[in-house]
Amino acid sequence: MGTRYDKPEGARLKVLTVSARIKVIAEDRSDVEIDPPDRRISTEDNVMETHSKSTNLEIRVPVGMNVSVGTVSGHVELIGRFGSVKASTVSGHVSIGDTNGEADIRSISGHIEVGECGDRCRANTKSGHIIVKHVVNALKGHTMSGNVEVGVGGGGEVEVKSISGRINVTVDAGRKPHARLKSLSGRCRCDIEQGEDFEIKASSISGSVEVQAR
Repeated sequence: MGTRYDKPEGARLKVLTVSARIKVIAEDRSDVEIDPPDRRISTEDNVMETHSKSTNLEIRVPVGMNVSVGTVSGHVELIGRFGSVKASTVSGHVSIGDTNGEADIRSISGHIEVGECGDRCRANTKSGHIIVKHVVNALKGHTMSGNVEVGVGGGGEVEVKSISGRINVTVDAGRKPHARLKSLSGRCRCDIEQGEDFEIKASSISGSVEVQAR
C-alpha cells in the first residue's frame, strides 16, 4: 500500500529519476498513489512532481491524466489510458499504453512501444526499434539501427526513417495515402491504392520499406 495524494483538477504528473524503473498505471480512481510509501509527491502550479535516484517507483493515477517522465538509465512503463504523454530516457526502454492526446517519446539506446495514440505521435531513438500500434494524426518516427512498425489513421503526415532497419506502415481501410518510399539496398512496396488523403514519407538505408492496409 502506497501513499495517496489528492489530485487537483487538471493537474499533471511529472516523474524524474536517475537509474530507477518507472511504472505508472492509469486506473479508475480520483487520487494519485505512489509506492514505496516513503516517496513524496509535491504539488505546485498544478504539477504533481516526484523525484528518485535509484529507487524504483510505481504510481497509480486516474485514467486520462497527463504524464511526463524522465530517467537516465531506467526503463519506463505506462499501463492504461492517459491524456498526453512525454517520456524520455538515455539507456532504457519505453513502453506506453494508450493516449487520448499527444505522445512524445525519446530514447538514445532503448526500444519504444506505444499502443493507441489519439492525436500526434513523435518517437525517436538511436539504437532501438519503434512500434506504434495506431496513431490517429501525424506521426514522426526516427531510429538508426532498429525496425519501425506503425499503424496510421491518416489524420496527418507520416514520416518514418531508419538507417539499418526495415519499415512497415499499415494504413486504416479506406484511406489513400501519397506514399514516398526510399531504400538504398532494400525493397520498397506499397500494396494499397494511392491518393491524396495524406502523405507517407518512409526511408531506410539497408532495410525494406512496405506500406499495406490494416
